[in-house]
Amino acid sequence: MANPSIDGVNYQVRIKWLLHGQTCYNVLAFTGRGVQDLIDNLVQPILNCIVDNLLPVLSNEITLLGADVKNISGSTAQEAEVTLTSANTGGESNNSLPSTNAAVVALKTTHPGRTGRGRMFLPGIDEDHQANSELDATFIAAAVAFLACMATAFINSDPLATPFFHWSVRSRKDNQLYSISSTAVRSVVGTMRSRKVG
Repeated sequence: MANPSIDGVNYQVRIKWLLHGQTCYNVLAFTGRGVQDLIDNLVQPILNCIVDNLLPVLSNEITLLGADVKNISGSTAQEAEVTLTSANTGGESNNSLPSTNAAVVALKTTHPGRTGRGRMFLPGIDEDHQANSELDATFIAAAVAFLACMATAFINSDPLATPFFHWSVRSRKDNQLYSISSTAVRSVVGTMRSRKVG
């Protein structure tokens, strides 16, 4: 086990994309229970879910570069990274929607109120997979398959299993992580209100 996790520690995973010449990230949170390898049991399964389910319906203007993970709650510094060696570009040959547009995934936990809810944005929507700002059935099916893959790997019902990395929502209000219980892709294309360019 080259990169062992620490029991009870929270981890942040950044999925790295290149879209229209700019690097962009999906930032996900996980709570680790028991000891597992950060690359083999966390980062690589996420990348596999993306490559197998999402990339085929994304525009070839987006490239999956890899992902990194770091410890965000423990006293011991831990960081690891997977850089993909081959170009993992989207499988569709049409233009991508603007980089401010994305498919929106609702993340729900059993914690009440807004603190227990979150969102994930899926970039690189191919123009042919939407009409009038509505995602088509092909894209939605691929997004649902991606979420099912993530659920199999990282969502577990009570009592929480060990060892396991639990996909979580990080609340800005109380800086706590709440394990995700369900996910859903929204059919309307979302617009991110603010985005740092660089």
